[in-house]
Amino acid sequence: MESRSMQYNIQLNENQENFFNSIKSHKTICDSGTWRSGKSFQLCLFMILRMMKYDGIREFIGRKTLASLKETTFLKFQEILSEHMGMQEGIDFSVTHNPVTIRINNSVCVFGDLDINRIGKWLSSEYSDIGIDEAQEIQQLAFEKIKSRQTQKITGDNKFVMVMNPPENSNQHWIHKRFRDPLTSIKNSIILYSKIEANIKNIPAGYIKEMTESVDPRTAEIYLKGLWVPLNTNIVYADYLFPQDENGKYISGGNLTDREWDSSLETYFSMDFGWTHEMTIGVWNYDRENDISYRVFEFVKSHVKPEQYCTLLAGEELDINGKRYKLPCSCIGHKIIVGSEAKQKRQESDGINNKSMIETGLKKHGIAANIHVVSPRMVKSISNVRSHILTTTGKRRILINYKYCNRFINDATVYHYPTDKEGNVIGEIPFDDGISDHTQDDARYYISYIKPTNNSEMWSTQDAFR
Repeated sequence: MESRSMQYNIQLNENQENFFNSIKSHKTICDSGTWRSGKSFQLCLFMILRMMKYDGIREFIGRKTLASLKETTFLKFQEILSEHMGMQEGIDFSVTHNPVTIRINNSVCVFGDLDINRIGKWLSSEYSDIGIDEAQEIQQLAFEKIKSRQTQKITGDNKFVMVMNPPENSNQHWIHKRFRDPLTSIKNSIILYSKIEANIKNIPAGYIKEMTESVDPRTAEIYLKGLWVPLNTNIVYADYLFPQDENGKYISGGNLTDREWDSSLETYFSMDFGWTHEMTIGVWNYDRENDISYRVFEFVKSHVKPEQYCTLLAGEELDINGKRYKLPCSCIGHKIIVGSEAKQKRQESDGINNKSMIETGLKKHGIAANIHVVSPRMVKSISNVRSHILTTTGKRRILINYKYCNRFINDATVYHYPTDKEGNVIGEIPFDDGISDHTQDDARYYISYIKPTNNSEMWSTQDAFR
């Protein structure tokens, strides 16, 4: 991509262009890139342009320590004003060192440290736009605290900008989780990955080798390719293909589709029960003629009572803490598939099991439950699912709606086998993290029902609990 000129003939590289294009349509943005990709420059430039556009705003730029901020970003800010914009200190802008600020006309940018033990002194003021440099150094609590001070409403469209180098482990770093997890993601936010290829001329010899040796393999892949990509080393369902556009948003292709519920196809509800962990309901269409399964909708939430998920199965709207949920159809005339754990007694004094609770709950809605319980063996049923994800002829027989099934997609990319310290897989049973396994289990039950393996057992509603 060719760079384009901005005000004062400042040239943007490809990574910076992506950033400025994205900030137009998002309120919170994290630009994550490798060394010398221009992240700090674009952060300072953005703040300067905002201060010039909106008179009287109060900006904030933070880093973990004020000393490092004064030696880097603070100097970069002044460099842009003086060398790139031709402004003169004392005439066009003013600088103070205690506190550390830069003022342009009536707008001011405050520079402060975000160490969690010293952040308090910055929380007594209101800010319009907030920026964090080297965000991988910041604790999540510090991020949440400073973000809460973004209350000055002069601009009407405040922006929160973060720039960061690759963390040592993207799976564990809170920023990656905070921006990508559908349960915790920030509204109207985006995380960008600047691929090394677009910055190759600025990277010194040996940088790529050093980077790949200092971070985990998944993180290295992200920054080499410029996208959030699953690694195939210990992922249970490595054949899933979830394509993304240049901004990391899922698009149709591979195992993803935007196809919604179709009443002309067979419909199934697959369920994995939980209380402290998530209750999951997957809504599936099965195209028997072409042998394709579509996961068209899902409900995933913890602390859901039996009467609540029966309300959903009945096709009615459910209100949980002011948020409304509704499945695309009721279970009337369709089958409900549950796993063998539904045979087990609930750990309650009355000993009522999950299957009987569904029947009782749906009876209150005037619905006779059509429940089928499967008992698939873990290793065999995982292999069964794999045969549907990508067949030996290259056909994909499981398609996931990326608009309504983000939790399933997110879980499938991290559902993995246990490994030793060297990263070698050490078992055939997937790691039970209590998070990513529930949607994968409900899908496994569904596949085991429509295409049972030889060593799977199955019960109908009538004989499941005899």
